Amino acid sequence: MALQRPISTALRCGNCQRSVLRSFIASVGIQPDVPSPPLRHQRRAISQSTPRLRGVDERLWQAQVQADHALNDINETINQSPKASTTDEPLEEAEQPEREEEVQEQEQPQQKTKKEDNLPWYLQAQQPFAEQAQNPLAARQRLPDLPDNPPSILQPLLEHVSVELGMDDLTILDLRSIDPPPALGANLFMIIGTARSEKHLHVSADRLCRWLRTTYKLHPYADGLLGRNELKLKMRRKAKRSKLMSAVGAKASGDSEIDDGIRTGWVCVNLGRVQGGELPKTKEQIRREENIVGFGTQTTGSNVVVQMMTEEKRGEIDLENLWTELLERAQKQKGALEIVDAEKQSTAAAAEASSSTSPSFGPAASYDPAVYESDHSADAQLRA
Repeated sequence: MALQRPISTALRCGNCQRSVLRSFIASVGIQPDVPSPPLRHQRRAISQSTPRLRGVDERLWQAQVQADHALNDINETINQSPKASTTDEPLEEAEQPEREEEVQEQEQPQQKTKKEDNLPWYLQAQQPFAEQAQNPLAARQRLPDLPDNPPSILQPLLEHVSVELGMDDLTILDLRSIDPPPALGANLFMIIGTARSEKHLHVSADRLCRWLRTTYKLHPYADGLLGRNELKLKMRRKAKRSKLMSAVGAKASGDSEIDDGIRTGWVCVNLGRVQGGELPKTKEQIRREENIVGFGTQTTGSNVVVQMMTEEKRGEIDLENLWTELLERAQKQKGALEIVDAEKQSTAAAAEASSSTSPSFGPAASYDPAVYESDHSADAQLRA
């Protein structure tokens, strides 16, 4: 359809074309979905010559221009704000890493605690040794410290008695300084341990003797040990005796009234003489040994004894206090003897010094019988 000439000339203007198009769309009944243009925060150059607009388009254009002017004013005020002094900038730059380090240090423990809380029990770190040492079982199973100049067998013996045999509350008594030496031998080391029961006592003593025979080729002697066959025989006799007493009608007596020979409660394992473990000799001991006259050779090495007892028997006998009292008494006597020897040496040195400073009267006259007889005859002639 051909449009009339005045209409086509009117449509040459862009605003007129838009208004005609909008009126046509409104008459048809279609609602146009025109997206609103996004706001731009950048500063735009606005031309001074603004075209004349009509109606709603002119008002929209004015509102958009005012918004752009407001944004431009804000940017100008920010850019024109007074800057901080140059002297404060290096201080702030130096404080920034310190603040960042403090923040990181505060965040690290929080992150660690969160990670530990989220970890399952089988992935968490084990408790430190100091907390485990507070356990009473660990205190009972702790190995004692070795004395000075111990024999080479002492450390593996302690580990075997504690770990393999399960003895608790181990102690070592160093009885090498006792003079005269005890009946168990000179240079004596005594190990005392506690067994958990009577059966544990005999089984541990038997295994210890077997271990010493096979490993170190020693011949230990266990006093109070019941062998395997002997223990079975005594148990059989005890059962037979109780059966006869029940058949007769006798009342069953308590376990403490009858000594069946099974409950010893104490086994002494004597290892004999082993190499090493001698104390270094003093000058006085060396001087005394030089003056000794006799036959034979001097014995070397040390003796080791393992005392294995039940808890009741150990508290009843109290070997630790008995031997410590004897050891203290021997040390006191040894100290007194050393003081006496020192005094004797000082007096002897003083006597030697005085004899060296005193005047000498020459050698003593010797007795000659011929001279004596001649003198006697001369005196007799004078008297006659």
